Amino acid sequence: MIYTNFIMKTKKLIWMPILALATIACQDCILFDKDICPADKAGTFISVTLNTPTITRANPTGGETGDGTEIGQTNENTVSDITIFFYKSSDINQAITDNVLVSKSIYFGTSDIINNTTKTRRVEIPKGIYHLIIVANAGDLTYEFTTVKNVCNYLQKTAWTVSGTDYSKFVMSSSNDSSIELTGTSTEASPIEIDVNVERLAARVDFIPYNSSNAPINTYYVSNSGNTTGQVTINKIKLINRLTAGSYLLKRVAASMSATPSYLGNETLDQNSFQSNYVIDPWTIIKTKTNLTGSHFNLLNGGAGSDPASSLYTNYFNNSFTLGSEDVVKTANLTSTSNGEKFYILGYTLENTTDMSCQMNGYSTGVMFETTYMPASVTAYNATTRINEAKTLTNAITFYTYDNNNVVCNSLEAIEFASLKSSQPANDFFAQIFTAANTWQEVQNYANRIKDYDLLGFKAYLSDKLNGKVLTANLNETISWDNFVSATYGYLDGSINQNGIDTRLVLFGKNINCYINGLCYYPYWIRHSNNGTIDESIMEFGIVRNNVYKLKVISFSGLGKPMPYSPTDTPDNPDEESFVSVFITVSPWRLIAHPDVVL
Repeated sequence: MIYTNFIMKTKKLIWMPILALATIACQDCILFDKDICPADKAGTFISVTLNTPTITRANPTGGETGDGTEIGQTNENTVSDITIFFYKSSDINQAITDNVLVSKSIYFGTSDIINNTTKTRRVEIPKGIYHLIIVANAGDLTYEFTTVKNVCNYLQKTAWTVSGTDYSKFVMSSSNDSSIELTGTSTEASPIEIDVNVERLAARVDFIPYNSSNAPINTYYVSNSGNTTGQVTINKIKLINRLTAGSYLLKRVAASMSATPSYLGNETLDQNSFQSNYVIDPWTIIKTKTNLTGSHFNLLNGGAGSDPASSLYTNYFNNSFTLGSEDVVKTANLTSTSNGEKFYILGYTLENTTDMSCQMNGYSTGVMFETTYMPASVTAYNATTRINEAKTLTNAITFYTYDNNNVVCNSLEAIEFASLKSSQPANDFFAQIFTAANTWQEVQNYANRIKDYDLLGFKAYLSDKLNGKVLTANLNETISWDNFVSATYGYLDGSINQNGIDTRLVLFGKNINCYINGLCYYPYWIRHSNNGTIDESIMEFGIVRNNVYKLKVISFSGLGKPMPYSPTDTPDNPDEESFVSVFITVSPWRLIAHPDVVL
């Protein structure tokens, strides 16, 4: 018996499928089926072995190889089924141009695979040179396609199987063009070998719990000019804009949105080692600035249609976005990396790319950090001494900021006090209550103690009450600071959200941020290729199949947002300042090591 070996090695060291072809002397055709090979015919046997490869990673430098390699998890490496497509052409792109037919397809089910090696199989196929497309864990696709173009354009809706928190059956496909000559002349001692690289359609995002110097895990000190100004502790982290609508079965790249795509092509670098071409997902070309609003996407088949952009994603970043108990940062049962760091998997997502000019938070994949921020000190109003004074904090509280977060106060009284004309009034301004025993003239005198255009609008409130009143007349209602902030902001005696009012939201309209119990949010948009400048570049923000994006927060440099999604957030914002520094590696599971996350 003569043996012919196919060896499929994973490009980027991801999966190394090995096809071993056992060949019997052949004439007009090679037989692969369960029938005994006729005496007057030749036959070739095929056996496929998938070897688990290493994974590579990147420090978003772009290109195909990323930042190194990482071994996948057992569930990510397991192969349950394999479909092989044979076709004749000079290469896969020419096959698409010529609309070449699939010559033969073979399926190996679960019962045909033991330890990632298939049982020997025979099938009829004429002798000659064939190109191969390999698909794993997608089920039996032998009757799905008649042409190579059908295979390439197939929209795979699911790239993994999930049951509760368990993931399995990660769909994989060829990552480069490969061919083999079936002649029946090879021997067991001299087999035919060919690299057939396969890669997962999914990408993975990991988080590395970390601590800065002399701080507990996931806790960071914020400093300014060498002085500590606050402390940030990460409570939760959640993937946002996870594209889950589908992925092309085979990877494609293009030099621009209008260029003809190249199938099974590589990501390339320019002379400065910056990414120079795009990876194209089923909706990349449709993800324009104008299409962010309205319904312009075809969720079912890819391309243009009548579905909104949000339909492509899970955990879409909009005003309904929230974080839950399932997003609490883990610090136990972590997996160790090759350099000793420990991580856990945040989740899986599909390829998600856009044109350089359309890398916006309505499309880009990222993470949201929910943290507790404790300022080193706050400005506090002292009713006894009737002054604002600095107060050191030892635990998290609800606090308020204004003037672009440059002023941090522990109460609305402290904010309003800064608007008084006297830095130390003769009595407690906020304790005064005007009733029917008082005249409107007294209210007028009270209002005159406030500077015009105070932040909270108390003077405007009093002016409205005074409008049309006879100053010598007595009041017909009770007027006080407490009545004002309770009715306007739902705030009373330091408590918020009273009377059904969302204090945080109303204050936000006054350019005052309310951090409830110190909760503070930092969005971070994942980079695939970082050009190291403030100018956006090709594939800077994006997700590409078969990459692992490892995130590690290095530092925080300021206050984040008071809510996950605020009224001023817009999906067309390209990349807002988030005051977080994230180290990210991007690797072909390929593992992608992100740069430091600095928030």
